[in-house]
Amino acid sequence: MYRFQFLKLILVSFLLTGANAGSGTKDFLRKFNTYNEVCLGMGFKGNNCKRGERDVISFHARTASNLSNLGNNAVVAFGKVTENSGSAYNGKTGKFTAPQDGVYSFTWTILTTSGKIFNTNIVLNDNSKILGYNHVDGRSGSNTYLSGSATAIIKMKKNDKVWIKTNGKDGEYAYGTWSSFSGFKLS
Repeated sequence: MYRFQFLKLILVSFLLTGANAGSGTKDFLRKFNTYNEVCLGMGFKGNNCKRGERDVISFHARTASNLSNLGNNAVVAFGKVTENSGSAYNGKTGKFTAPQDGVYSFTWTILTTSGKIFNTNIVLNDNSKILGYNHVDGRSGSNTYLSGSATAIIKMKKNDKVWIKTNGKDGEYAYGTWSSFSGFKLS
């Protein structure tokens, strides 16, 4: 934290004084505008580089309870939202809506039990655009819990939607609070 503040102080000092310090209001405004452009380019809001004031888009949610026998291609709603910077994830619908164009990273984890299966896909905008798979099959003879995680990097336009759905009818059983969905904007 202190290193970041120190580097920021050096940058501001250089921009405001410059190597060949000029005088006058015009020179000061040119340097101040350069400082603002640097801050905005780094993802900070407004016209300052204050720590913590970046446009962060991120979320993390878990299933609110155990899920069992979900329907064919059903949306998996991770209803217990623990983080939602940018308010882009809806725990009731289970869908993330991109507030800005960009590249986003999504990860989801499913935990099932012996004798059950819970296979999922991540989809963009409709059920036909499958962009990733997560196969968790407890029917393989194991006598314990099984989990699976998957990550997808997705280029999205503003208002595009992403969600997790069951793969066909393979939504037999997922443990609540152990199954989760998270995402954040990369760029």
